[in-house]
Amino acid sequence: MEQGWIYVLVNSSLPGLVKVGRTSRSTQERVAELSAATGVPTPFVLAFDQEFEDCVAAEQSVHAELERRGQRIAANREFFRGSPAEIVRVVLEVAAAAGAGPAFTPARSGIDLVADGDSHLNGTGETLQDLPDAVRCYRLAAARGSLVAHERLGAIFADLTPQTRSDRRRTMRHLKEGARRGNYFCYCEMGRVFARDVHPENFAKAWDLFFARRADSFLPEVEPGEQRYLAALLVYIGTCLELGVQPRHVAELRAVAENLLEHLLQGLDRVRDAPEARQRLARILRWSYENLSPQPPPVREVRRLGSWWKAWRGAAPGVTA
Repeated sequence: MEQGWIYVLVNSSLPGLVKVGRTSRSTQERVAELSAATGVPTPFVLAFDQEFEDCVAAEQSVHAELERRGQRIAANREFFRGSPAEIVRVVLEVAAAAGAGPAFTPARSGIDLVADGDSHLNGTGETLQDLPDAVRCYRLAAARGSLVAHERLGAIFADLTPQTRSDRRRTMRHLKEGARRGNYFCYCEMGRVFARDVHPENFAKAWDLFFARRADSFLPEVEPGEQRYLAALLVYIGTCLELGVQPRHVAELRAVAENLLEHLLQGLDRVRDAPEARQRLARILRWSYENLSPQPPPVREVRRLGSWWKAWRGAAPGVTA
């Protein structure tokens, strides 16, 4: 008998396929070894592993069951058609039969893995800030069906400095895949990329798709509360103004104008000591009052806003400090 591990791997370049193999070494070492192969364009991600006292017999049992189900690609290959979840269930069945079941630790969900990635990305709590660990969490979350993991990955690669062609390709690949899966916020990230490239036509198309897809299918998983939508709208308005174009989705903006204006006012309070950010929000707020609200801000809000409102040349009609 050879003690070791049965591993389940996924690869974004091989959609719909899962690799199932064995190793007597660390599964992470095996993953790194397979990912280093020149014939693989993107790295493998470990979806699951299970320890066995006899990993050779366990692998034979798992492969035989998957082959019986017609999921094996070829007799001399370790790739199988199906979702990682159903493949893992077969491994667990073999583990239970071999008495290895108690050693099993349930695989983390895509939502939990995104939360882990966010902690590594931001250094939340006692978690050390670690970008590679964040990327690994997001990749595994994407393999387990998360709708937001590709968006996170696209944003990470978009923000890398200096930006290489490879980073740009990875950015768009992740954002397009996330959008294909239904996460319409990926179009917001695409819009940010196109704005940075000063490509107003693609910027406008990306936001057109965002509003259209959101109207077609609202997804609580990618939009757990109204604050996210409002924050996206602020980015939309602000970027339009920076590009020198008028926001063209005024109807959608007017539908949430009251909440949007309050969100802006709260934002101004939060950046009181950041003049550049405050000036940007002030510009968005002025445009919003002039184009989305039928009335100028009430006196109490003008007093609350303070001197930044006076600084604008030609105050909006009817507005006095």
